[in-house]
Amino acid sequence: MADCPSCGRELHLTPEGDPFCPECRLSASQAQERRSRTFADYYHRFPATIILIAVNVLVFVAMLLGHVSATGPTIDQLIRWGGDSGDKVLLHNQWWRIVTAAFVHIGAAHLIMNMWALWVLGTLAEAVLGTYLYVGIYFVCAIAGSLASLYWNPGLAGAGASGAIMGILGAEVSVLKFARLPLPKEVLRSTLRSLVQGAVLTLVIGLLPRIDNAAHVGGLACGLFIGLLLSLTRRADYTRQRPLRQICLLAPFALMVPLALAVQKHGEPRVHLQEAEEELGASHYDQAEREARIALRHLPDQENVLAVLSAALYYQGNDAEAGKYLRQLLAHNPRSEFAVNTLALIELKNNDAIGARDLLINALAQQPRNAYGEFYLGTALQTLNADDQAIAHYRKALQIDPQMYEANMALAWVFEKQDRPQDAIALYQKATQIRPSEVEPLRGLARSYRAAGMTVQADQTLAEIQKRVQATGNR
Repeated sequence: MADCPSCGRELHLTPEGDPFCPECRLSASQAQERRSRTFADYYHRFPATIILIAVNVLVFVAMLLGHVSATGPTIDQLIRWGGDSGDKVLLHNQWWRIVTAAFVHIGAAHLIMNMWALWVLGTLAEAVLGTYLYVGIYFVCAIAGSLASLYWNPGLAGAGASGAIMGILGAEVSVLKFARLPLPKEVLRSTLRSLVQGAVLTLVIGLLPRIDNAAHVGGLACGLFIGLLLSLTRRADYTRQRPLRQICLLAPFALMVPLALAVQKHGEPRVHLQEAEEELGASHYDQAEREARIALRHLPDQENVLAVLSAALYYQGNDAEAGKYLRQLLAHNPRSEFAVNTLALIELKNNDAIGARDLLINALAQQPRNAYGEFYLGTALQTLNADDQAIAHYRKALQIDPQMYEANMALAWVFEKQDRPQDAIALYQKATQIRPSEVEPLRGLARSYRAAGMTVQADQTLAEIQKRVQATGNR
């Protein structure tokens, strides 16, 4: 008998004596069956996957109808539509967000990628695990992903089905690896290889900025755990497998309670710290102080908390208490330039030049690049009439940061005081370049020009000062 011209296999004969290829006929029949499948067929086989995708898509469409950008929704918009954040969940007890966040997406690209992954992984999970177990895994892993995100990133807003999808992937990996399914080994190996590669790729991509990898890890870990438990149930009697599978979902869900408590304990003070930092940046110093004090009760040795609280107190004029927390910060971190410099400012403000000098001399030995520390030390020495030593530290400050306006002005003033007008002129000119709108460098420049006998330049500078004063009303 001749071979099939398409696949090369041996041809067979029909009862009528016509040659045919069984393999090609089977392939054609399967292709025809695939072509004839309707949406109803897919819904009958994968109802949960289709419903989950539909809900995600409908939420996104509703967001678009609500005037949310399809490419770059704001954080406020994400939170308004159900995204999670440490502020809303941990401070306002809106725990329902750890579920709703799994149906909110950050733009069309995010939605398309997640729904494609959900279709590929979800149909496999629904076929292998069954509809109810699959849906249970989706929701439990979505919660696990949200909690992991809130633990590691309590100050950020989170959204997306990635945690749930990674959980489904993890459950599939465990089941295919440990459940001893009656499938060909090659099929198991190739499917497992693809799933593991997908998980690794997702975690690597999650290292990129603005991607919440904590949710990926939390969902994946939860899915692997559930899949392992499900695999163990296959070794029990058939009559006990159904209740054991229900326990496989209930056990991880029960573990979410202590995990949520840990998230609350860990994340709440960090959210207060973030609130304090935002209030400090907005110059709302009393609110910043209040939030920082709450954070300090839980994080007494946290450097950022001490820095924000001391800054808020300093800007409110509470130097004594600010100094207390600054010294505490300096005891934890002797290299904190903020603590040293602010303490030095407080000492200088209280006319304690000796205290500022001693503080800075000791601290700068460990902070060789602290430009403002060198400037404040120069200020303290100048106050103590040690001008030559002050000059050395002003110069060092300018070596570290040549654009420091304050150091240029201070050094120019010392040179002017020492009757070195040419040196003062160069520094005043540099100061005018750094801050062109300031009048004070021009005044010093005019004085130095006149001291150097440069009358024309002095008169021109005075005219420029007069012009600015008239334009702005400044004196």
